[in-house]
Amino acid sequence: MKFDKRIRFAALVDGNGRILEGGMREGVEPIEPLEKTPHLIAKLVSVQKAEDLAEFFGKPEYSILVHEEIMAMIFRAGRRLVLITADRKFALNKVARLRSLVTKK
Repeated sequence: MKFDKRIRFAALVDGNGRILEGGMREGVEPIEPLEKTPHLIAKLVSVQKAEDLAEFFGKPEYSILVHEEIMAMIFRAGRRLVLITADRKFALNKVARLRSLVTKK
């Protein structure tokens, strides 16, 4: 997570939202109660799994969700997903570079 100090969380997750690798940046407090984290991650990745939209729009590559408190970016990495959350001040112009870093083959 040396890319940008505004990144709060970065993890490789499966299609059900289970964390396979990664997690919260050291020293950063989660916004949500810890018992809610798995459910919230599953909700975030469900946006990227919207296969019913692929019929019209093509396969999803990545999603960006902007909320009052955070930004969530979900990238495809093969059959898995990379979920990254950042402070709202994270610069959108860094998303393309971040995408190339996390989806390297």
